[in-house]
Amino acid sequence: MDYKDFTKRDKAFKGFIEYRKEVLNSGADFPNVFVDLCTKAIEGDCIAQDCVAYFFNKGVPDYLVQNYEYYLSWQILAGANGNEFALEKLEFFLNSGLQEIINDEEILKTAMLRRNLTKENAVFVITNLICEGIVDELKINPKDLIDIKSKPSRYSPEKNRAFLSAMERCLQNVVDFLVS
Repeated sequence: MDYKDFTKRDKAFKGFIEYRKEVLNSGADFPNVFVDLCTKAIEGDCIAQDCVAYFFNKGVPDYLVQNYEYYLSWQILAGANGNEFALEKLEFFLNSGLQEIINDEEILKTAMLRRNLTKENAVFVITNLICEGIVDELKINPKDLIDIKSKPSRYSPEKNRAFLSAMERCLQNVVDFLVS
């Protein structure tokens, strides 16, 4: 476990807008343009990962169905790879895990000393580590998340529970890393 260099929010947001515009303006060439975006995402481009998450969240009529598990997996991957815009969007989802760590003054104090956390970067660093832990727990592999013909899948508490359980399981590893 290790936090990555972050892609600052403004850069991530602008890149997201550019990628999204390119895909949305592709018309009938959507499949090819989306595959190019997915290739970038698989190769670790955290802005492309965030954009792929967007399209699985929204769906694209006649081309791509909404798939909640793919959406959240891609969003978490983008966060695990240091995309501050993705981490910002995940803040509500990650809040229970984040609060468990931040509300423990001893953990936070030790982490600030040993991991060079500051008040300015603590939330991003901790949520990034939680995302990385979820990726590890669920063994999320980007190559497994590219199925344009996937079955529709909308949010449900049961589907969300798998992600929340993974977060709960990884929190001790995050704490151990922060205080080691």
